[in-house]
Amino acid sequence: MSAPIITVSDLRKVFPAPRGTKGEDVVAVDGVSFDLLADECLAIVGESGSGKTTVARMIVGLETVTSGTVTVDGQDRTAAPRSLAARRERAREVQYVFQDPYSSLNGRQRIGDVIMSNLRLHGRGRGGTIKQRAQAILDSVGLPQRFFDRYPRELSGGQRQRVAIARALAADPKVIVLDEAVAALDVSIQAQILNLLADIKAERQVSYLFISHDLAVVNQISDRMVVMENGVIVDQGVTAELLAHPTHPYTRALRAAVPGPGWKPTRRDQLAS
Repeated sequence: MSAPIITVSDLRKVFPAPRGTKGEDVVAVDGVSFDLLADECLAIVGESGSGKTTVARMIVGLETVTSGTVTVDGQDRTAAPRSLAARRERAREVQYVFQDPYSSLNGRQRIGDVIMSNLRLHGRGRGGTIKQRAQAILDSVGLPQRFFDRYPRELSGGQRQRVAIARALAADPKVIVLDEAVAALDVSIQAQILNLLADIKAERQVSYLFISHDLAVVNQISDRMVVMENGVIVDQGVTAELLAHPTHPYTRALRAAVPGPGWKPTRRDQLAS
């Protein structure tokens, strides 16, 4: 087995109480450890407030680490990048796709320019070929040439998320973090984006860290999953096996909340036994 692309060891994040208040510090993540392997999709699952997004943000350097370590491709990435060069180096390793692509895209920038900017930023396109390379990336996410000169406001939610994925691909990263990347989309569009992500993973051998609360989505795309509750890992394993035979009450509660034929809500305390 090859070395992990990302190793997280005993990761902890504490948000201090606001100054001038008598509130207590908030422990958002406490003792989280896992590996992300090459060419793998690892899902981090949990309800809102479970700490899953905080873990992802620490991995990419958007949140400082209180304690523990983060290693990416053998390099210690625990400390947040302090220089522009360090931020760019980290971004070439790991790219982040947010839940709301509209807020993460520059509304004044045409779609083609978004991709060309990222190619230039990471040294992935030079000279007269950069426009062709940008269009090739857009083609790979299902956005043909007619989209090149459009603005984000002219696109649907699914199309904007395709642009966000294309922007991430322009850096040619080893890992893409997808933070609730399909949560805001209609079910039919979700399926299209998930199929697209599967195709990209197969073609590029890129690894995914997939943050989600939706077990139906996680079951479709991930190889393994980590279940978080109140900042700690309570369950983990191969996705298909864990969903077929969940052992922890919290995992069972999450699975029971997924609608299906004849589905009825189940009280969580009834799943604990």
